Parts: sequence; C-alpha cells; structure tokens
Amino acid sequence: MQKLVLPLLIASLALAACGQSNNAANQTKAAAQAPAPTSVTGTVSLKIPAPIGPTAQLKLSLTNVSLKPEITVAQSTTTPGQLPAQFNLPFEPGKIDQNALYVLNVELIDGERRYVAPRQYPVITRGSLSKVDVVMTPEATASEKVDAEYASLERAIGGMKRSQGASEDETSTTAWDGFFDGKNGLRYIREITDYGDKGRTNFYYAYRDGKPMLVVQERVPAMAERANAVTRAGWDEAGALVVKTKKEGGSVSVLADPEAKSLYERAVAKYDVISKRTPK
Repeated sequence: MQKLVLPLLIASLALAACGQSNNAANQTKAAAQAPAPTSVTGTVSLKIPAPIGPTAQLKLSLTNVSLKPEITVAQSTTTPGQLPAQFNLPFEPGKIDQNALYVLNVELIDGERRYVAPRQYPVITRGSLSKVDVVMTPEATASEKVDAEYASLERAIGGMKRSQGASEDETSTTAWDGFFDGKNGLRYIREITDYGDKGRTNFYYAYRDGKPMLVVQERVPAMAERANAVTRAGWDEAGALVVKTKKEGGSVSVLADPEAKSLYERAVAKYDVISKRTPK
C-alpha cells in the first residue's frame, strides 16, 4: 500500500507544478498582449472640501523626470467646475520610455488661490498604473502670506527696543512709538491721533527691509473702543499690492489703488522720520 502512495504523491506534485507554470506563462502572455495605455485617467479632489469658481483652471502635465532637464510629454488645461472631478490626459505611447520614471503633475488655479498635490504621483511605467486619484491642498495666497508675516511681527514687538514721541496742534494730539530690532532697524510704528469729540485715528505701520509691508488705518468714534472703519494695504516682497480691503460698518470693499498709494507714501514718510529716532 505504501508503495502505491508515494508514486501517486509525486505525480500530484508534478501536476501542480506544471499547472502553476502554465498559469504564470498565461499571465505573462496576457500582460504582453494587453494594450499599452494611451492616457492617464483618474479623479481630482480637495483634502478639505471647498467650493471653487466656475473659471477655476485644472492644469495637468505628464513629465519624464528621469531626464535632466525633465521633459513634459503631455499637458492639458480644463475648467472642472466642481470637485471631485474626473480627468483624462491623453498621450502618445511612442513617446514613452518604459525604463524611465513618469509623474503626473496637477495644479488648480482659482483666482488668487492655488491648490497643489503635496506629493508626486508616478504613473505608467515601473509598475505604476495609468489611473490615479489625486488629493490637493491649498497654498497660502499672497495676501495671506503678508497677513501671517504681519501677525508674526506684532507678536515679536514685545521683545524689541522702543522709541516714543508726541506732538499736538490746535485740533489734535498725536502719540507714536516705534519698535526696533537689532538686525533690521525699525520694523513697526504705532501712531494714534486724538481729535477729541471727533474721535481718533489709529495707524499701524509694518516694514520689511526698510519698506512698507502693511499699513492698517482705523477710525474710532469718540467715546468708543472699537473702530467703525478699517483700511488695510499690504505689499509682497516684490512691491506688488496684495492686501487691499476697506471695511466700513458692515460692508467690505476693495481698496482703490490711489488710496493704497497714499498709505504707502505716508508709511515711507513716517519711516524716514522715526527710523532716525533710534532708542538708546
């Protein structure tokens, strides 16, 4: 009986091995016969859902990153309307090097807001698929960057040296203080002008490399603690006006360029005077 069992077991193992070999060969053959992809497809969504405008532009590009410089083999620009959205980026298979690494770059521009993918998405070659689901995150806008820089500066003035001054005329009294750091000189000016029963005006000037970064003007009624009108103008490192808001009561509007220019010139004039009043 034992003599029969051993040959049967050997035969069974041989058949199983043969079957596995045939399956592997069939899979390889099927993969070889599968048509090469002609497009990258998938979906685009936001990590934190948010509405986008009807004119928002979705920019896709398929790039060979193995080459230096990198080569873009396909690209498109569409208006997705709302997200999540499906996309289809066609390309010419003849331009694809199977030994190279390709990534899908995705960018969404919605007004001044830019959304990007926080990581690269390899596609097509080296075992990567031609279908991907892209998740995007927002970048800070130019105005948000200036606002964040201003907030950081405000938090830091407590550790800076301060210079003070005051003046008065027939209708008002003005007091100011300037804040200096050891490396960059005058960084911040706070100016308050009191008009008695006509209220007061507060100005806050922030500087970057000796040039105005942000100016805030507040109009405060007499006997009140809070402003009923606030004007803000801010500039990026290239000097472009990126913060331009005007709030009066419950309404908000865009600050006109001439008003922003006037605030800029006022900030320059204040800097020229107070920067020379270095604290001892």
